[in-house]
Amino acid sequence: MEPEVVGVTGLPCAGKSLAARLLAEFAGGRVIQADRLGHQILAKPETETELRRRWGDEIVSAGRPAETRRRIARRVFADPEALAWLEALVHPQVIRETSRLVRDRGGLTVIEAALLFAAGMEKFCGHILLIEADFSLRLERALRRGWSREEFERRDARLLPLFPAPPRPDPEKALFTIRNDDDDDRLASKVAAAWNRIIEAKGIK
Repeated sequence: MEPEVVGVTGLPCAGKSLAARLLAEFAGGRVIQADRLGHQILAKPETETELRRRWGDEIVSAGRPAETRRRIARRVFADPEALAWLEALVHPQVIRETSRLVRDRGGLTVIEAALLFAAGMEKFCGHILLIEADFSLRLERALRRGWSREEFERRDARLLPLFPAPPRPDPEKALFTIRNDDDDDRLASKVAAAWNRIIEAKGIK
């Protein structure tokens, strides 16, 4: 098949990661996780230098990147200016790395990103799957992951203004909304149905 890029996005704990993995398994593709790319960029020495310049040496926890990310989160989620600075530092690098990975891969590439639209990564995507679930169900999933309610609500409030996603002007680059309120098997069938609609529309063999 010709190269195809599908974006998968949604609010926290809606099921983006599972949907992306299911699509890649069903269609024989690979997943690019934008959050993971962002984590890798934050751990680069040159990025840590910029973080220290802004917030001091205490912002970086040596050898503990997850703790560094928690410290950054506490700084930026209550400070829009600091968040904008961080995004300006990280997002362009994520976009460049995503672009490189898309170019290097044939077949299907799935981009999983909560900030797909905010970071401008939708431009890589022929089609987008928007994964949705009710707040109460997403909260239940978050608590099972070990998040606190406060952490979940903070992340949700940060992303909520970005959804629902904007309409796509090109009808051949459709946005498919998938409800993930059932079990994994039901989600798998919905993802497979969306992929079948994509290949039918594009005439992919």
